[in-house]
Amino acid sequence: MAEQITQFDWRYSSLGPLPHWQAPLRIAVDMMLLSPFPCAVVWGAQMTVIHNDPYAALLAGDGHALGQAFDTLWAKEWKAIGPWVYKALEGCSNFVEDQPLWLPCKRTGSQSCHAFSYTPLRDEQYEVVGFLHTVIDTSASVDAHDKWRDQALAFERQIERILADRDHIWQLSRDAMVVVTHDLRLQAANPTWQRALGWTEDEMRGESILELVHPADRAEVEIAVIEFLGNRRGEQFETRLRHKDGHYRLFRWTASFDGTLLTAVGRDISQDLEDALRQSDTLLRASQRLDAVSHLAGGMAHEMNNLLSGIGGSLELLQRRMDQGRLEHIDRYVALASDSVRRAMTLTHRLLAFSRHQPLSPKPLDINRQLSAMEPLLRQVLGAEMRLDWELDVKPWTLCLDIAQLENAMVNLFANAREACLGRGVVTLRTINQRLQAPLPDEHGVSPGDYVAVYVTDDGHGMPEVDLARAFEPFFTTKPMGHGAGLGLAMVYGFVGQSGGHVWLESAPDHGLKVCMLFPRCLEHIAPEPPQPVPAVTRASGQRVLLVDDEENLRSVMKEYLQERGFDVCDVRDANSALDRFRHHGPFELVITDIGLPGGFSGRQVARAMRMVEPAQKILFITGFNDQPLDPQLSEAPGTALMLKPFALASLMDQALLMLSE
Repeated sequence: MAEQITQFDWRYSSLGPLPHWQAPLRIAVDMMLLSPFPCAVVWGAQMTVIHNDPYAALLAGDGHALGQAFDTLWAKEWKAIGPWVYKALEGCSNFVEDQPLWLPCKRTGSQSCHAFSYTPLRDEQYEVVGFLHTVIDTSASVDAHDKWRDQALAFERQIERILADRDHIWQLSRDAMVVVTHDLRLQAANPTWQRALGWTEDEMRGESILELVHPADRAEVEIAVIEFLGNRRGEQFETRLRHKDGHYRLFRWTASFDGTLLTAVGRDISQDLEDALRQSDTLLRASQRLDAVSHLAGGMAHEMNNLLSGIGGSLELLQRRMDQGRLEHIDRYVALASDSVRRAMTLTHRLLAFSRHQPLSPKPLDINRQLSAMEPLLRQVLGAEMRLDWELDVKPWTLCLDIAQLENAMVNLFANAREACLGRGVVTLRTINQRLQAPLPDEHGVSPGDYVAVYVTDDGHGMPEVDLARAFEPFFTTKPMGHGAGLGLAMVYGFVGQSGGHVWLESAPDHGLKVCMLFPRCLEHIAPEPPQPVPAVTRASGQRVLLVDDEENLRSVMKEYLQERGFDVCDVRDANSALDRFRHHGPFELVITDIGLPGGFSGRQVARAMRMVEPAQKILFITGFNDQPLDPQLSEAPGTALMLKPFALASLMDQALLMLSE
C-alpha cells in the first residue's frame, strides 16, 4: 500500500498533490502503514481515506479505497459508526467494543467480529481535521469470553458445594453466630461476632451473654430464650449488645435449640437504624419540598388554565364570527388571544428564571451605570407619588450579569415595593462593595470573596416571618386573588442564583422590606458598547435556510412564516437528517436549530459538525429549556445567536435578517 499511495494521483482529491501534504498528515500516514492492525487515516472536510494492506482486506469489492470518502466507504454501517465519527471530529478518542461489527472475510467467507477505534488527528494549527480509524478483530475475545463464562459457572457450582459445609458457613457468614448453653454461657463465636463487638472468643468463653445485653433488653432476651429452649419456634427479636469499647450495637436475632446447645444467628442492624433515622429526616424535608412543588404545580395550572381559557375562547369566538360571515371587530379576538399568549410567554420565562435554566448572556458591566440607565423605566414602574433615593458606591467593582434579566429583576422588585407602599412611599436603591472574610452564617454558606451588594429597600408594610420563609416560592403571594401570580421574587431568586450570587430578605411588619442581592466580583474588562446593527431590509430575497426542530407543528409554522417572508426553507426533524442535508444539499446562508433534538445528538453537536465543514456557517439556536449552557467557544463565535422559546414569529424573522445582514 505504501507504493500504491505514492503512485496514486492525489491532485484531484481534496488533499492535493502528495508533495504538498502537511507534516502531521505525512507522519500519520507513516504510522498507519507500520501498524499491524487494519488502519486508515481519514483527513479533511471530505473525510478522504488513506489505508494500509490489512485494512484493504476488510473492504468489499477490490479492496481499494484510496481517496474515497469515509462515509461512502462505510455507508451500510454508518448508522452505527456515524455518532462515534462525529465525537472523534470533536476531539474525543473512542474505542468502541460494546457495539462490535461482524464483517465477512474475503478469503474464507466466514463472519468475524471487529471493534473500531477512532483517534483524532490535528493539523499544524492543532485543529482537529481528521481521525485514525483502527479495526481490531475481537473474534478470539468472544471465544475467550465464552470460555471464562463456563469456568465462572463451574466455580459458582463449586462455591455452592463449599457453602453447604457448616464450618465454612460459620467462618464466612456475614452474620454474627454464637453457640451458648441453656444458661446462656458462650461456647463459641464466629469471626463476624468478634469483629462486630470487639470481644475475642477466648475473652468471652464460659461467660454469660446476658452480661453484654443492654439492661433494658435483658427481660425480652430471657423470654425469647425460654421459647427457643422449649422447642417453640420464637419470633425474631432485637437486642443491644455492648461493644468492648463501651458503646452498644443493635442486632436482630433468630435461634434454634438442638437439645444441648442453642445456636443463634444475629445481623448487625445498627447502620440500618441510623439510615432509617436519616431517611425519616430526609422524607420530612422531601415532604416539605413536595408541598412547595404541589403549590407550584397548582399555581402553574391555575395561571395556565386562565391563559388557555382566554386563548381558546378568543379562537372559538373568532371561528364563530367567521362562520357567520361577520368579520367586523374580529381583530379584538385576535388581540385578546395574542395578549394571553404574551402573558404565557412571560410566565414560562419567569419559571425558567426561578429554575435557573434560562439562557443567560452575561457580560462585564458597571452596575451604577446600568442602574442609572434604567432610571426612567424604574420611575415609571414606581409611579408619580413614589420617591426614589440613590445611595451608590463611588466606584463599584465590575459585575458579569445578563442586562435584560437584571432589568427584569429590578422591575419586579420596584413593582413589589410600590404595592407594599400603596403607591406612596420611598424606595432606596443602594450599591456597595463587600469583601466576605468568612462564609455567610446561613444554610447557603456563600463562600468568602469579593462581592457587590445591591439593596432595594422600601418603607411599606413589611412581611411577617412566616411569609418571609416562603417569599421565594413560585406562586406564593400575599396579594388578593387576581392581583399577582407570585412569580416576581421567584424570578429574582433564580436569576441571582444562576448569576453565581445570593439573595435574601430582611423585614418586619410595618418596618418595610429590604431585598439584599450579592453578586460576585468580575475581574474582566468592560468592553465598549458596539453599535446595535439594524437590518437594512424587512424581507428576505431567497436566502436558503436549514430549519431543524423535532416539534412538527412549530416547525411547520416557522417554515410557512419564513417562506412567506422570502426565505427558501429546507426543514428536518433530527440531527442526522440535518447533517445529511447540510453536506449534500448545501450551501445554506443560515441554519436555525433547536438545541434539544432526538436520536442522541444535540443542536450543539450539529453546529460543531457543520462548522468543521464550513467554519463561517451562521447558526441561530432556539430552545425552550437550556439545562446546559452553550460552550463559550461556540456561543461567542461570530455568526451565532440564541433565542428562547416561546417567541413571536416576527422576532424570529428579525433575528434571521439581522444575522444575514452582519
